[in-house]
Amino acid sequence: MTTWTLWIGAVLVVGGSAAHLTRQAVAARALWVLAVLGFVVTAASAVLTSEFSLPLLLILVVAIAATVALVTVTPQPAPSVAREPARSAAARRDAQ
Repeated sequence: MTTWTLWIGAVLVVGGSAAHLTRQAVAARALWVLAVLGFVVTAASAVLTSEFSLPLLLILVVAIAATVALVTVTPQPAPSVAREPARSAAARRDAQ
């Protein structure tokens, strides 16, 4: 179970990075937050089912730290600025 959860978390992190590269910061943050939640659930389930080991703990700490770092450095999307509607040539002549 823990291996699959780690792989799913890794896929979410990669998906978030791909979304960030395509300038979809909100989607990137959402995927990264889901990945962190998956990593935390993996840690909790490993502790509860006695599958706890030092390598697993190190992997989870690094995964959570890296994902949280990605979430923190992702810039918030800028509010969209409404463009001025295009005016026809006749409207421009009237304005002069």
